[in-house]
Amino acid sequence: MKEISCNLCGSDERRLLCTGYDRSIPQNTRVYSLQQCTRCGLVYLSPRPDTPEELDEIYPPSYESYVGEGQRLLMLMRRAAWRPEINEILARTTPASKILEIGSATGEFLAELRRRGRSQLVGLELSAEAARIARERHGLDVRASALDDAELPAGSFDLVVLRHVLEHMPDPRATLGTIARLLRPGGHCIFTIPNIDSHTARIFGRDWYGYDVPRHFFLFPRRTLVTLLKVAGLRVEHIVYVAAPNVWIGSLRFWLAARGHAALARISRYQNPLAIAALAPLGIVSALLRSSGVIRVIVQRPA
Repeated sequence: MKEISCNLCGSDERRLLCTGYDRSIPQNTRVYSLQQCTRCGLVYLSPRPDTPEELDEIYPPSYESYVGEGQRLLMLMRRAAWRPEINEILARTTPASKILEIGSATGEFLAELRRRGRSQLVGLELSAEAARIARERHGLDVRASALDDAELPAGSFDLVVLRHVLEHMPDPRATLGTIARLLRPGGHCIFTIPNIDSHTARIFGRDWYGYDVPRHFFLFPRRTLVTLLKVAGLRVEHIVYVAAPNVWIGSLRFWLAARGHAALARISRYQNPLAIAALAPLGIVSALLRSSGVIRVIVQRPA
Protein backbone atom coordinates (compact mmCIF):
# COMPACT_ATOMS: atom_id res chain seq x y z
CA MET A 1 0.00 0.00 0.00
CA LYS A 2 1.30 3.42 -1.00
CA GLU A 3 0.70 6.84 0.56
CA ILE A 4 0.30 9.58 -2.07
CA SER A 5 -0.03 13.35 -2.33
CA CYS A 6 -2.51 15.26 -4.47
CA ASN A 7 -1.97 14.39 -8.13
CA LEU A 8 -3.03 17.85 -9.36
CA CYS A 9 -1.37 20.39 -7.04
CA GLY A 10 1.06 18.17 -5.11
CA SER A 11 -0.26 19.26 -1.71
CA ASP A 12 -0.29 17.00 1.35
CA GLU A 13 -3.02 19.11 2.93
CA ARG A 14 -6.15 16.98 2.95
CA ARG A 15 -9.25 15.95 4.86
CA LEU A 16 -10.72 12.50 5.27
CA LEU A 17 -13.78 12.33 3.01
CA CYS A 18 -14.88 8.84 4.06
CA THR A 19 -13.68 5.32 4.69
CA GLY A 20 -14.85 2.25 2.80
CA TYR A 21 -14.25 -1.37 2.07
CA ASP A 22 -14.20 -3.57 -1.02
CA ARG A 23 -17.86 -4.34 -1.81
CA SER A 24 -17.00 -6.70 -4.69
CA ILE A 25 -14.41 -9.00 -3.11
CA PRO A 26 -15.53 -10.12 0.38
CA GLN A 27 -12.18 -11.78 1.06
CA ASN A 28 -10.55 -8.34 1.06
CA THR A 29 -11.04 -7.10 4.62
CA ARG A 30 -8.98 -3.89 4.44
CA VAL A 31 -10.52 -0.54 5.32
CA TYR A 32 -9.62 2.18 2.79
CA SER A 33 -9.55 5.96 3.14
CA LEU A 34 -10.72 8.50 0.55
CA GLN A 35 -8.99 11.84 1.02
CA GLN A 36 -9.88 15.24 -0.43
CA CYS A 37 -7.22 17.84 -1.14
CA THR A 38 -8.10 21.01 0.77
CA ARG A 39 -6.32 23.17 -1.84
CA CYS A 40 -7.72 22.01 -5.20
CA GLY A 41 -10.53 19.60 -4.25
CA LEU A 42 -9.21 16.42 -5.93
CA VAL A 43 -10.44 13.24 -4.23
CA TYR A 44 -8.02 10.32 -4.00
CA LEU A 45 -7.44 6.98 -2.30
CA SER A 46 -4.50 6.99 0.10
CA PRO A 47 -2.91 4.66 0.98
CA ARG A 48 -3.75 2.64 -2.12
CA PRO A 49 -2.82 -0.72 -3.72
CA ASP A 50 0.46 -0.39 -5.59
CA THR A 51 2.35 -3.66 -6.00
CA PRO A 52 1.49 -6.18 -8.77
CA GLU A 53 0.21 -8.57 -6.12
CA GLU A 54 -2.07 -5.93 -4.60
CA LEU A 55 -3.41 -4.93 -8.02
CA ASP A 56 -4.06 -8.56 -9.01
CA GLU A 57 -6.03 -8.91 -5.80
CA ILE A 58 -8.48 -6.12 -6.70
CA TYR A 59 -8.74 -7.01 -10.43
CA PRO A 60 -9.41 -10.77 -10.48
CA PRO A 61 -10.24 -12.60 -13.76
CA SER A 62 -13.94 -12.34 -12.82
CA TYR A 63 -13.81 -8.50 -12.90
CA GLU A 64 -17.16 -7.42 -14.36
CA SER A 65 -15.73 -5.33 -17.23
CA TYR A 66 -14.59 -8.56 -18.91
CA VAL A 67 -17.45 -10.01 -20.98
CA GLY A 68 -17.77 -13.78 -21.25
CA GLU A 69 -18.47 -15.55 -24.54
CA GLY A 70 -22.07 -16.49 -23.72
CA GLN A 71 -23.31 -13.24 -22.14
CA ARG A 72 -25.60 -12.26 -25.01
CA LEU A 73 -28.25 -10.50 -22.92
CA LEU A 74 -25.56 -8.40 -21.22
CA MET A 75 -24.12 -7.45 -24.60
CA LEU A 76 -27.55 -6.40 -25.93
CA MET A 77 -28.06 -4.20 -22.89
CA ARG A 78 -24.61 -2.66 -23.28
CA ARG A 79 -25.10 -1.96 -26.97
CA ALA A 80 -28.30 -0.09 -26.18
CA ALA A 81 -26.51 1.92 -23.47
CA TRP A 82 -23.56 2.63 -25.80
CA ARG A 83 -25.68 4.10 -28.62
CA PRO A 84 -25.39 7.80 -27.61
CA GLU A 85 -21.65 7.45 -27.00
CA ILE A 86 -21.11 5.67 -30.31
CA ASN A 87 -23.05 8.41 -32.10
CA GLU A 88 -20.86 11.09 -30.49
CA ILE A 89 -17.76 9.30 -31.75
CA LEU A 90 -19.21 8.87 -35.25
CA ALA A 91 -20.06 12.58 -35.36
CA ARG A 92 -16.44 13.52 -34.67
CA THR A 93 -14.70 11.00 -36.92
CA THR A 94 -14.72 9.58 -40.44
CA PRO A 95 -14.07 6.00 -41.62
CA ALA A 96 -10.41 7.02 -42.08
CA SER A 97 -10.01 8.32 -38.51
CA LYS A 98 -7.64 6.55 -36.12
CA ILE A 99 -9.24 5.76 -32.77
CA LEU A 100 -7.54 4.57 -29.58
CA GLU A 101 -9.40 3.02 -26.65
CA ILE A 102 -7.51 2.93 -23.36
CA GLY A 103 -8.77 0.12 -21.14
CA SER A 104 -10.46 -1.81 -23.94
CA ALA A 105 -11.08 -4.97 -21.86
CA THR A 106 -12.26 -7.84 -24.09
CA GLY A 107 -12.86 -5.56 -27.08
CA GLU A 108 -16.64 -5.34 -27.28
CA PHE A 109 -16.82 -1.55 -27.56
CA LEU A 110 -14.18 -1.44 -30.31
CA ALA A 111 -15.99 -4.24 -32.13
CA GLU A 112 -19.18 -2.17 -32.03
CA LEU A 113 -17.30 0.82 -33.45
CA ARG A 114 -15.99 -1.37 -36.27
CA ARG A 115 -19.52 -2.60 -36.94
CA ARG A 116 -20.52 1.06 -37.33
CA GLY A 117 -17.86 1.77 -39.96
CA ARG A 118 -14.74 2.68 -38.00
CA SER A 119 -11.88 0.27 -38.78
CA GLN A 120 -8.69 2.15 -37.81
CA LEU A 121 -8.82 0.96 -34.20
CA VAL A 122 -6.22 0.31 -31.51
CA GLY A 123 -6.90 -0.86 -27.95
CA LEU A 124 -4.70 -0.89 -24.86
CA GLU A 125 -5.53 -3.27 -22.02
CA LEU A 126 -3.52 -4.11 -18.90
CA SER A 127 -4.92 -7.65 -18.65
CA ALA A 128 -3.00 -9.88 -21.05
CA GLU A 129 -5.84 -12.40 -20.95
CA ALA A 130 -8.50 -9.81 -21.83
CA ALA A 131 -6.30 -8.48 -24.66
CA ARG A 132 -5.85 -12.02 -25.99
CA ILE A 133 -9.62 -12.56 -25.96
CA ALA A 134 -10.16 -9.29 -27.85
CA ARG A 135 -7.68 -10.35 -30.56
CA GLU A 136 -9.00 -13.90 -30.90
CA ARG A 137 -12.73 -13.18 -30.51
CA HIS A 138 -12.91 -10.01 -32.62
CA GLY A 139 -9.67 -9.83 -34.61
CA LEU A 140 -8.85 -6.45 -33.08
CA ASP A 141 -5.48 -4.75 -32.56
CA VAL A 142 -5.63 -4.80 -28.76
CA ARG A 143 -2.26 -4.67 -27.05
CA ALA A 144 -1.49 -5.85 -23.53
CA SER A 145 0.23 -2.68 -22.42
CA ALA A 146 0.03 0.31 -20.13
CA LEU A 147 -0.30 3.65 -21.90
CA ASP A 148 3.22 4.74 -20.96
CA ASP A 149 4.74 1.54 -22.35
CA ALA A 150 2.84 1.44 -25.65
CA GLU A 151 5.31 3.61 -27.65
CA LEU A 152 2.59 5.26 -29.73
CA PRO A 153 3.65 8.15 -32.01
CA ALA A 154 2.70 11.70 -31.10
CA GLY A 155 -0.23 13.15 -33.02
CA SER A 156 -1.24 9.75 -34.37
CA PHE A 157 -4.89 9.59 -33.26
CA ASP A 158 -8.00 11.54 -34.18
CA LEU A 159 -9.91 10.38 -31.11
CA VAL A 160 -9.08 8.70 -27.80
CA VAL A 161 -11.77 7.09 -25.67
CA LEU A 162 -11.64 6.01 -22.02
CA ARG A 163 -14.75 4.43 -20.59
CA HIS A 164 -14.70 4.30 -16.77
CA VAL A 165 -10.90 4.20 -16.86
CA LEU A 166 -9.51 7.60 -15.79
CA GLU A 167 -10.60 7.08 -12.17
CA HIS A 168 -8.54 3.87 -12.09
CA MET A 169 -5.32 5.49 -13.35
CA PRO A 170 -2.45 5.91 -10.84
CA ASP A 171 -1.50 9.29 -12.37
CA PRO A 172 -4.45 10.95 -14.18
CA ARG A 173 -2.54 14.20 -14.73
CA ALA A 174 0.20 12.35 -16.65
CA THR A 175 -2.41 10.21 -18.46
CA LEU A 176 -4.25 13.26 -19.78
CA GLY A 177 -0.97 14.87 -20.78
CA THR A 178 -0.03 11.77 -22.77
CA ILE A 179 -3.44 11.74 -24.43
CA ALA A 180 -2.99 15.37 -25.47
CA ARG A 181 0.35 14.40 -27.01
CA LEU A 182 -1.16 11.44 -28.90
CA LEU A 183 -4.01 13.50 -30.37
CA ARG A 184 -3.57 15.38 -33.61
CA PRO A 185 -4.35 19.13 -33.30
CA GLY A 186 -8.12 19.44 -33.21
CA GLY A 187 -8.52 15.80 -32.13
CA HIS A 188 -10.93 14.73 -29.40
CA CYS A 189 -10.88 12.66 -26.25
CA ILE A 190 -14.11 11.29 -24.82
CA PHE A 191 -14.04 9.84 -21.32
CA THR A 192 -16.70 8.61 -18.91
CA ILE A 193 -16.26 8.98 -15.15
CA PRO A 194 -18.35 8.87 -11.95
CA ASN A 195 -19.78 12.27 -11.01
CA ILE A 196 -18.89 12.96 -7.38
CA ASP A 197 -21.02 16.14 -7.54
CA SER A 198 -24.16 14.05 -8.20
CA HIS A 199 -27.36 13.57 -6.23
CA THR A 200 -26.50 9.91 -5.72
CA ALA A 201 -23.17 10.77 -4.06
CA ARG A 202 -24.95 13.08 -1.60
CA ILE A 203 -27.85 10.70 -0.95
CA PHE A 204 -25.91 7.48 -0.40
CA GLY A 205 -22.74 8.84 1.21
CA ARG A 206 -20.15 6.14 1.83
CA ASP A 207 -22.45 3.61 0.09
CA TRP A 208 -22.26 5.52 -3.20
CA TYR A 209 -21.47 3.15 -6.07
CA GLY A 210 -19.11 5.65 -7.68
CA TYR A 211 -16.58 5.39 -4.86
CA ASP A 212 -15.90 1.69 -5.65
CA VAL A 213 -12.89 1.50 -3.34
CA PRO A 214 -10.21 0.31 -3.76
CA ARG A 215 -10.38 0.33 -7.59
CA HIS A 216 -11.20 4.00 -8.01
CA PHE A 217 -7.99 5.84 -7.19
CA PHE A 218 -9.31 9.31 -8.07
CA LEU A 219 -12.61 11.19 -8.29
CA PHE A 220 -13.00 14.61 -9.88
CA PRO A 221 -15.26 17.44 -8.70
CA ARG A 222 -16.14 19.51 -11.75
CA ARG A 223 -14.02 22.57 -10.93
CA THR A 224 -11.04 20.33 -10.22
CA LEU A 225 -11.57 18.40 -13.45
CA VAL A 226 -11.60 21.59 -15.54
CA THR A 227 -8.29 22.66 -13.96
CA LEU A 228 -6.75 19.22 -14.50
CA LEU A 229 -7.70 19.24 -18.18
CA LYS A 230 -6.35 22.75 -18.66
CA VAL A 231 -3.01 21.73 -17.14
CA ALA A 232 -2.91 18.78 -19.58
CA GLY A 233 -3.51 21.03 -22.58
CA LEU A 234 -7.11 19.98 -23.27
CA ARG A 235 -10.24 22.10 -23.58
CA VAL A 236 -13.70 21.02 -22.42
CA GLU A 237 -16.11 20.99 -25.35
CA HIS A 238 -19.15 19.42 -23.72
CA ILE A 239 -20.25 17.46 -20.65
CA VAL A 240 -23.03 14.89 -21.05
CA TYR A 241 -25.03 13.90 -17.97
CA VAL A 242 -25.70 10.21 -18.56
CA ALA A 243 -29.22 8.96 -17.79
CA ALA A 244 -28.19 5.33 -17.15
CA PRO A 245 -29.55 3.99 -13.84
CA ASN A 246 -26.46 1.90 -13.00
CA VAL A 247 -25.23 4.18 -10.21
CA TRP A 248 -28.66 4.22 -8.56
CA ILE A 249 -28.83 0.41 -8.82
CA GLY A 250 -25.30 -0.16 -7.50
CA SER A 251 -25.65 2.39 -4.69
CA LEU A 252 -28.92 0.83 -3.56
CA ARG A 253 -27.24 -2.58 -3.58
CA PHE A 254 -24.37 -1.32 -1.40
CA TRP A 255 -26.82 0.46 0.95
CA LEU A 256 -28.97 -2.66 1.36
CA ALA A 257 -25.99 -4.98 1.87
CA ALA A 258 -24.47 -2.68 4.50
CA ARG A 259 -27.72 -2.94 6.48
CA GLY A 260 -27.95 -6.71 6.35
CA HIS A 261 -30.51 -7.05 3.53
CA ALA A 262 -28.46 -9.51 1.48
CA ALA A 263 -31.37 -11.01 -0.47
CA LEU A 264 -32.65 -7.62 -1.62
CA ALA A 265 -29.09 -6.53 -2.43
CA ARG A 266 -28.69 -9.48 -4.79
CA ILE A 267 -31.74 -8.29 -6.76
CA SER A 268 -30.38 -4.75 -7.15
CA ARG A 269 -27.98 -5.40 -10.04
CA TYR A 270 -27.77 -3.81 -13.46
CA GLN A 271 -28.07 -7.27 -15.04
CA ASN A 272 -31.62 -7.48 -13.61
CA PRO A 273 -34.16 -5.95 -16.05
CA LEU A 274 -36.59 -5.34 -13.17
CA ALA A 275 -34.03 -3.22 -11.31
CA ILE A 276 -33.36 -1.25 -14.49
CA ALA A 277 -37.08 -0.65 -15.06
CA ALA A 278 -37.62 0.45 -11.45
CA LEU A 279 -34.69 2.87 -11.25
CA ALA A 280 -34.42 4.12 -14.85
CA PRO A 281 -36.78 7.07 -14.10
CA LEU A 282 -34.41 8.27 -11.36
CA GLY A 283 -31.51 8.07 -13.81
CA ILE A 284 -33.46 10.16 -16.34
CA VAL A 285 -34.46 12.79 -13.76
CA SER A 286 -30.87 13.05 -12.50
CA ALA A 287 -29.63 13.62 -16.03
CA LEU A 288 -32.27 16.31 -16.69
CA LEU A 289 -31.17 18.04 -13.46
CA ARG A 290 -27.51 17.83 -14.61
CA SER A 291 -26.69 15.77 -11.53
CA SER A 292 -26.43 12.19 -12.79
CA GLY A 293 -24.02 9.75 -11.19
CA VAL A 294 -22.06 9.34 -14.44
CA ILE A 295 -20.82 12.01 -16.83
CA ARG A 296 -19.24 11.78 -20.26
CA VAL A 297 -16.70 14.52 -20.88
CA ILE A 298 -15.81 15.52 -24.44
CA VAL A 299 -12.56 17.46 -24.71
CA GLN A 300 -10.42 18.70 -27.58
CA ARG A 301 -6.77 19.33 -28.19
CA PRO A 302 -6.79 22.91 -29.53
CA ALA A 303 -5.83 23.20 -33.19
